[in-house]
Amino acid sequence: MPLHAILAGLTRRLDRAGLLGAPERQVLLGLKPQRRQVPARADIRGTRDHDGAHLILSGVACRYEMLPDGTRCIIALYFPGEFCGVPLLVPRTVTSTVGALSACVVADVPLGTLATLVRAYPRIGLALWWLSVVELSIAQEWLVNAGRDAERRIAHAICEILARQRASGCDEHEVFSNGIRQVTLADITAVSTVHVNRVLHALQEGHLIKLAKGVVTVPDFARLAAFAGFHPGYLHLSDGATAAPSEAGAPGVSVLGERPDARGFAAVRRGPMRC
Repeated sequence: MPLHAILAGLTRRLDRAGLLGAPERQVLLGLKPQRRQVPARADIRGTRDHDGAHLILSGVACRYEMLPDGTRCIIALYFPGEFCGVPLLVPRTVTSTVGALSACVVADVPLGTLATLVRAYPRIGLALWWLSVVELSIAQEWLVNAGRDAERRIAHAICEILARQRASGCDEHEVFSNGIRQVTLADITAVSTVHVNRVLHALQEGHLIKLAKGVVTVPDFARLAAFAGFHPGYLHLSDGATAAPSEAGAPGVSVLGERPDARGFAAVRRGPMRC
């Protein structure tokens, strides 16, 4: 997706806070961040990096922490047009890392550029604070989701991923086939990869999703959302992004998961930044 389209999407996203005026929108659309390519399973930002923010131009990224036993715990997802690692101009110690789930193109916005923007346009600073509050809202919903049974927990995660990827305007096949896999769902929902595979088959038996050669499609988003208890208000997306997709657009809605091995379970090994 072209940079100007991503910046336009970011501006619309920040404008949801109701704080931006024409000057702020113009300066955001005029940003010229430094682009770089990040291969899949590589880190975009380490725990000791405080050099600015990172705008995802393509691909899917996540924020994760590694547990002492080597298990990865994903605590946030980032889609094209979303900022990650916004420091809000306050140095802080972080224990999490931002990594690329798929091959990503990232635009780095240096800390100095952010500081200049916020000093010259305080409303941009307030909008960035709002963006952080939205991220906290999503994290809170993830905590609530952890209390659901495995079927509803995974269904809820699929609904959120679908809503956010639709809002990003990126290709559905590209996002889900390259970035979100069964091991990713396992690390988001704290469910074993083997059990994720079982849950996906259970959801298929309930006619909530369709599975074919590792591809998952959602024929009726509204029905899956009702089953999961998914209400998209916490995402603060545009109304069009959170509306239920039409049934005509259902094929290819989501693609995730490794191909099952002969035993019917995903053949995946757990390790640092596995996807």
